[in-house]
Formats: sequence, structure tokens, C-alpha cells
Amino acid sequence: MQTLTTPYGRLDVDPATLELGELLVSDDGVELEVVALDPLRFEPAPEEAEDWGE
Repeated sequence: MQTLTTPYGRLDVDPATLELGELLVSDDGVELEVVALDPLRFEPAPEEAEDWGE
């Protein structure tokens, strides 16, 4: 396990096991998506649109 610091908070992860598109939650409560593996990069996950059953 490794603690990574991002602009959105800290993450306790094992970088070797991360997958592209994986969602994680920082210690600040921000949901982040893994958008690149080399170099490792996170971005805020897109918000889900409401589905009204249409």
C-alpha cells in the first residue's frame, strides 16, 4: 500500500493493482477515476446523470 497525494486529497492504494477506469474515493470524499497508468493520473469521476427510466 502506498499513500498518493492528489489535488483532490490522499489515496491509499497499491499502484501495481490499479486499472484504467477504476474509481477510488480520496480522503476528502472526492470520487476519482484512474485516467492514465504511466504516469499514474487521476481526474474527478464524471457525475452520473439521473436515469428516470426512459
